[in-house]
Amino acid sequence: MLLVIHGNDLVSSRDYFVKEKDKSEYPILIDGDGLTFDQLFQAAENKSFFDTKTTLAIENFFSKNKSNSIEFKKITEYINLNKNLEIIFWESTEISKPNQTILKSATIKTFSYPQVLFQFLDNLKPGNNEHLIKLVYELKKNVEIELIFFMIVRQFRLMLGQLGEGGKIDEVKRLQSWQTGKLSMQAKSFGEEKLVELYNKLFVIDLSQKTGKFPYSMDKSIDIFLLGL
Repeated sequence: MLLVIHGNDLVSSRDYFVKEKDKSEYPILIDGDGLTFDQLFQAAENKSFFDTKTTLAIENFFSKNKSNSIEFKKITEYINLNKNLEIIFWESTEISKPNQTILKSATIKTFSYPQVLFQFLDNLKPGNNEHLIKLVYELKKNVEIELIFFMIVRQFRLMLGQLGEGGKIDEVKRLQSWQTGKLSMQAKSFGEEKLVELYNKLFVIDLSQKTGKFPYSMDKSIDIFLLGL
């Protein structure tokens, strides 16, 4: 079995990865960041006392290593030549199309959020209230309300991190240049003072929902928040 699990829906992909890994009696968890051929070979050739087949569970190999590096090529060539290996790859992001096809016999399992979610997040701007309400209505058909709220909070945190004078937060630094460009324009449409005010409102909603002291449901709270942008 050769399985590659990836996508931007980390909760779902991680849950699937753990379930698949735990099917093995002897799973070996491996950090894919900087993984060498020798390390993989030793783990793959390792046999238990009863010669039971082991499953290698490798995290973030494709996203943390350059595909043109010697070690990367040696590892993928070795896997392609040894079709009896039991390996599960898990990536904390969506991997490129070339990397999805580099392992010839791999089953690719993709966990991605619906595109309308990112359309919604990109449209979080002042005066865009009616459009946002329509988008969030569509989102609620397929996405849990808690995830929608989490992604709203994350988007405002990223915008604040992009404007931060003390240097960008790590979460922003990991983004691609085209992403930070869009984020910067979005943040400037609010201004730092307004962003802080809105982020504080989100904090109050989150805290109130957890303590049961808010008069509205999470669903209604999100609608009220969007109308106030």
